Amino acid sequence: MKTTPFEKALWIALALTVTGILALSVPGRNSTQESTGLQRNRQQEQQLMAEARRSHRQKVYEPVEALKMAGQHQQALLKLEELSRAYPGDPHGFILRGELLAALGATAEAASSFAQGIRLDGSYVDRNNPQSRRETIDTLVKSGLKSAPSPALADIRYLQSRLAGGCE
Repeated sequence: MKTTPFEKALWIALALTVTGILALSVPGRNSTQESTGLQRNRQQEQQLMAEARRSHRQKVYEPVEALKMAGQHQQALLKLEELSRAYPGDPHGFILRGELLAALGATAEAASSFAQGIRLDGSYVDRNNPQSRRETIDTLVKSGLKSAPSPALADIRYLQSRLAGGCE
């Protein structure tokens, strides 16, 4: 039986189609490489977003930080109040307020402000975070446990639990 050139072309096309389907259905290195590449891209995006947040916070709160470094805590608090109207839910504002109030000796108010900031962003007690305020909060907790009025103890205990690794 003779086959025509058209039949030969059909058999070749059928063989190529079956080979293509089998090649696509077998998991290969490409899918693993693609998923690893996607994970790397996601990690890079997260790192870039974190860096952008840090840069933005540094730019926004630079005047407050400058006043704090100069020892002008009252003026820094006033400037921070002004900024908190523009950024009312920013955890960094609460953390800065806590630092300033602690420097002024207002332990209860500082604990409350730190607790608000930590509830919004727990990374401020993370040892690996570049903006960690763990040491400052730890000092406040140790001094607050001895001298804070009882209403402030709830915030101090909360901060103590977060320092110990507890979560909400």
